[in-house]
Amino acid sequence: MKLLHLVLSLAPSLMFVYLYVRLRSAIGPGWRWTLAYSLLSAALLYGSYFLWTTDLGEWPQLRKVLSYSVYMLLALAFLMFAAFLALDAMRLLLWAADHLLSSTFGSILRPPRLRAAAAVSFALLACAYGWYEALSVRPASVTVVTDRLPAGVDRIRIAHLTDVHLGWFVQEQRLERILEVVRGASPDLLVCTGDLVDGNMEEREQETALLRALEPPLGKIAVTGNHEYHAGVEQAVRFMERAGMRVLRGETVAAGGIVVVGVDDPAALRHGERPAPESELLASLPPDRFVLLLKHQPTVSQGSEGLFDLQLSGHTHGGQIWPFYWATRAAYDYRPGLRALKPRASGEAQASAGGRESAVLVSNGAGTWGPPIRFMAPPEVVIVDLVRGVDE
Repeated sequence: MKLLHLVLSLAPSLMFVYLYVRLRSAIGPGWRWTLAYSLLSAALLYGSYFLWTTDLGEWPQLRKVLSYSVYMLLALAFLMFAAFLALDAMRLLLWAADHLLSSTFGSILRPPRLRAAAAVSFALLACAYGWYEALSVRPASVTVVTDRLPAGVDRIRIAHLTDVHLGWFVQEQRLERILEVVRGASPDLLVCTGDLVDGNMEEREQETALLRALEPPLGKIAVTGNHEYHAGVEQAVRFMERAGMRVLRGETVAAGGIVVVGVDDPAALRHGERPAPESELLASLPPDRFVLLLKHQPTVSQGSEGLFDLQLSGHTHGGQIWPFYWATRAAYDYRPGLRALKPRASGEAQASAGGRESAVLVSNGAGTWGPPIRFMAPPEVVIVDLVRGVDE
């Protein structure tokens, strides 16, 4: 684990070193641009850490300008890095083809300036498109068939909101775009699975009012994510409660005849909290009712399989900027979308669960963290229809 943390901490620095080597091959040596590049790289690396750890509440406009500048340039650097890696992989393949086939395909990508121009152009275009994609929130519809709806109820529509990250980038204008999708679906219940906030929300009355104005018949329910703890969990919970949300922290609540279970993010452990085991909470629930588990991170806790019907999660952002998608796939087994699990609970636990087949639904989320862009990971509000019936 320490080795992994060391690699992750060094990765941004190694990225800038690799970019320097590739740009130097195109531009050539020169102490002036090397110094400028080194200072800019250090400023971006330190600036991202500074913005993450320092409260600039007294200078909100300065915080906004610095955040946009630092995170957009970091996104540009990462996309250039990805492009150079792809070009180097192509060069390697062309080199192998030339040796096997006595061809000259490798000459296509040989000029360093051509490769640099291609990488920089790709990064600029991807950032521009990513800005547009981040603003284009869409509904994603999923239907879940179940025989555990109460008598007389044939459908419950749930709007699943996650990873909005209200803060310096996502404010009332972007929140309004997101909530337009929610209103358009006319849900019976709104649930938020964490990372709704990404900063101090004590004075953010416009965002509070927008959320409070939503009044689905079965209410609004939320759980904490890791960023609620980064931002200060107590003030984050107060914001959600002012917005009319019932915040579940290791609790259950009935909503329209289904049981909604909400658990805190594992970040609670790092802040000295000791939440009750999730499996114990689930095992106590009635076997004849649909159990909806709200959980920020897309993991299934040991002993929980077969004790819930559907888990709604977010956290991964679908990678937010491709190819980060593959990093989230390596860290979490559950990719965006719906995935059914075979019950692995045994004996008394499985019998009390009524033989449930659990499923996990992971959303890309609706907002952004870090750079205010998305690339090949469109933001979404998942609309889940629970429909009466029996799977064939």
